[in-house]
Amino acid sequence: MFSFIRDSFVFILANLFDITLVTLAWLFLQVPVITGPAATVAVYHFARQAVLKDEAQFKDFIQGLRIYFWKAWLLVFPYTLVLLILAYDIFFFLSAEQPNSRLWASVPMAILSIVLVAQSYLFAFFVREKGALRVAVKKAFLLAVAHPVFTMALLLITMLFFLGLYATRIGLAMVYVGPVAVLQTKAVQYLLKKRGIEF
Repeated sequence: MFSFIRDSFVFILANLFDITLVTLAWLFLQVPVITGPAATVAVYHFARQAVLKDEAQFKDFIQGLRIYFWKAWLLVFPYTLVLLILAYDIFFFLSAEQPNSRLWASVPMAILSIVLVAQSYLFAFFVREKGALRVAVKKAFLLAVAHPVFTMALLLITMLFFLGLYATRIGLAMVYVGPVAVLQTKAVQYLLKKRGIEF
């Protein structure tokens, strides 16, 4: 795990210019809502190509936008919808006056935890499987279940990175998505390689 973290951050630092450029482009493309999902998946397409070529290139982000402009909605829309429904359910149960009702909040909390854990690999698999949503969801979930300690550590690193940026008041969205996409993509590559599967 330590060697994976070290190699990932060395790779991110070596390609920081292109990763930051892609993240800024992603942030800009969130403004017109229609391009938001495509931009998000395109960041993971960029990350996959960077990992495969061992070099980050902005043109791969543009290529990802073209490939996933409409396909990205198949992943991002239902994923966002599920997160919103679960968040509403948790808030609804926790705001109930009866203590028994509050206990029900543990159900959507557990489902949300599973979704967040699987998300560590979901976008990377969506790109790897060329937009096949069911296959991507299945493989992301199975990989998370097969490597629970690694997956929880990856999720923790991602959250610590997020909290660190927040605490230091660094422009959060401007530097968050690019490095995380690379980190999660390299995690999928690392775990598949350990199982003898080509990334």
